[in-house]
Amino acid sequence: MNLPVVVDITIGLVFIYLILSLIASEIQELIATFLQWRAKHLKYSIELLLAGGSETENSEFEKGQELVQELYQDPLINTLNQQAKGKVEYLLRENAKNSDKKTKKALGNKQSAPSYLPSETFASSLLNALKIPELITYVKHPSDELKTNLYMILASYKELKTGINDPNSESYKKIKQVYGDIDQKFIDFVNNDLPDCVPNNLITSLGIIGQRSRIKIDDLTEEANQFKNEVETWFDRSMDRASGVYKRNAKGVAILIGILVAVLTNTDTFHLAKRLSQDSVIRSAITQRANQKEDFITNEKTRREIEKVLGDASVPIGWQNINQQFELLDPKDPNRVYIRIWQGFKLICGWILSGLAVAMGAPFWFDILNKLINVRNAGPKPVAYTKDQPSQK
Repeated sequence: MNLPVVVDITIGLVFIYLILSLIASEIQELIATFLQWRAKHLKYSIELLLAGGSETENSEFEKGQELVQELYQDPLINTLNQQAKGKVEYLLRENAKNSDKKTKKALGNKQSAPSYLPSETFASSLLNALKIPELITYVKHPSDELKTNLYMILASYKELKTGINDPNSESYKKIKQVYGDIDQKFIDFVNNDLPDCVPNNLITSLGIIGQRSRIKIDDLTEEANQFKNEVETWFDRSMDRASGVYKRNAKGVAILIGILVAVLTNTDTFHLAKRLSQDSVIRSAITQRANQKEDFITNEKTRREIEKVLGDASVPIGWQNINQQFELLDPKDPNRVYIRIWQGFKLICGWILSGLAVAMGAPFWFDILNKLINVRNAGPKPVAYTKDQPSQK
């Protein structure tokens, strides 16, 4: 077997993996949309962020859930929730919500939730929910020696509810030190408008961010703007980690879907390689189609044409090939059937190998295919025109 044949066999395998990866990706996308994995994962990640991490106490996590529920009522976040209005989509979402307790708990009274949240929207909604901008307006500077900053506001945040109504407490003195003379308007604002469900870990994290903003800027108004930018950065970094977790979970699901697709289509990598090495018609049909370098990922019409070509070329996938894979029939006696255990084991290994390949994803195989085609089409360099050649007169 020469090198061009090996390259053509590899192109054939990669091309088939690419097509099956597209099918598996569509299946996974439908499942993710139906069960709203992205929306649930985003909301859970924000709850962990506000509660202080996965190792936090249950009471703190419950406060984080309540605060996130309040954040999701903010118009800036609520308007990000775009969903189809058709009856079929409505019934599917409602059925998925009612069949999964986690989905029902995550979405509340809504059918769906945003799958993506910009950092500036999160920062604005969080600070508004905590009433930080309003607290800044109540700040007074009793003296130039003691200039109030965001760190001081956040440090006294958890004591506002308890200390504001007890003038003899140390908390009240601390509050007065930050806000100056306390009037009835400020007392009513604290008692009525400040949220109760605020995790202690969130205030601690925001306090550290406020201290960082204080180092950079020494004016309260500019410090508030810098603080908002720091909260956006904090959110972005946390969502990067959450995105990594989601991708790892999605990869596990992709492997299961890939193996399922391989079994349902009876795609045995060992049998594929064997048939491609023996049948030049199938090999040439696949390589000819692959050489066109069309966008198989986004162009649905191209995918339909590819499926037709694969069907016409009798590509060795599907259950009609089971006789060849198992060598079931005895050539001397057609009524006698042989079932060899080692062939069954080989078939299962071929399915698993195909499933793992399909789970790599269509973009991965599309890049590999382009590189292989470039290698296959690369010919010898043309002879350069030199001075030794006769000149034209």
